[in-house]
This record gives sequence, C-alpha cells and structure tokens, in this order.
Amino acid sequence: MAIVNKDQEIQAKNEQADISEEPKLRYKIRPKRYFNYDCAAHTWELELHLPGVAKDKVTFKVMKDSYSLEATKDQALYTTREYLPFEIDMDSVNAKYADGLLSISGNIKDPLADAVEIKLN
Repeated sequence: MAIVNKDQEIQAKNEQADISEEPKLRYKIRPKRYFNYDCAAHTWELELHLPGVAKDKVTFKVMKDSYSLEATKDQALYTTREYLPFEIDMDSVNAKYADGLLSISGNIKDPLADAVEIKLN
C-alpha cells in the first residue's frame, strides 16, 4: 500500500507542476521585418510581424543605434537584435501594435547637430 500512495503523490505533484508552469519554448523565430529610411528627410520606419502574439507578451527596446525585440506565443520565441546604420533621435520614436504588426518610426539624428564650427585663419 505504501508504494501505491507514493506513486499517487508523485503523480499529483507532476500534475500540479504542469498546471503552474509556463509552456516551454521550443521554437526560436526571427520575425519578418520591413525597414525603410530616408536620409534626406531624416526619417525611418520599422515594421515587425508577430502573428497571434498578445501585446503584453511583446518587449521592444531601442538604443541610439540599435534595437531589440522579444515576444512569446505558446512555445515560440520571436527575437531579433539589430544595429541601425545611423543614430536616432530618441525623443522622436513612436510605436504602435495592432493585429500582430509592430510599427515603429522616428527621426534620424543629424550627425552634424552637435558639431562646432572652426574658424579658419
């Protein structure tokens, strides 16, 4: 009888663990992306496709010259990290998420904005 009770305890613990655990990630996916920029107008746009991913499962971070994305859905992890070919104006960045499409846009930082003019003799 002790063996049967022990087996029942182990089975109950396993069932309880299955309920409380998040699903394990089995797939790592690089999302489809579209990236456009116009150096003359100093603007850029980025679209990342995350089909079926809930908004609260998306983490997007942007630095002055790169970005990072992580999003989860069931057993899939959508992830990408990339450098941008220019520095961006961090105050101009806008993002929206709807129907599995993350759209980010902003302005390109003028590389000469902080330049100092040197007077020639």
